Amino acid sequence: MRIQTTRVVELIAVMAMAIYGLQAQEHDMSKMMQLPESQAMVASAYDFNDTVELLTAAIEEQNLMVLKEIDAQKMLKMVNMKVGGMKQLLFFHPRYMKMIMEANPMGTIEPPLKIAVMERPDGQVMVKYIKPSALLGKYSGLEEIGKELDEIVTQITDSVRK
Repeated sequence: MRIQTTRVVELIAVMAMAIYGLQAQEHDMSKMMQLPESQAMVASAYDFNDTVELLTAAIEEQNLMVLKEIDAQKMLKMVNMKVGGMKQLLFFHPRYMKMIMEANPMGTIEPPLKIAVMERPDGQVMVKYIKPSALLGKYSGLEEIGKELDEIVTQITDSVRK
């Protein structure tokens, strides 16, 4: 049952990424670049595989743990959909979970953090994430942890920024 639940969650994540990718292909890119304030996206200076490797290394350099790498491209092939490279990196560290638990246990639903890496049809690689301050700022007492994690995630994504 746990495996099925994990697969359903992964499939939902893949579908969301696929919808974004399809919209990017079908719509004016300037409109697609208008993100909600809670999100950030940067163009990578590297190809898809190098971007994923560099982000993974940058996560580990920040003393965080990559908990899961979801290969959305592979999952979409299972339903006969061909897209460019598409992965999600889920990451966190128990020390932050402890801080969240101590400050406001209601916020423990938000981790792990996630970075999506998407290759557009033109080969450009985009890196997108929801700001930790947006995730944690909804909970009293977690605002500072969110801001701290914002800085860390910015450093991680800056490692591939174009």
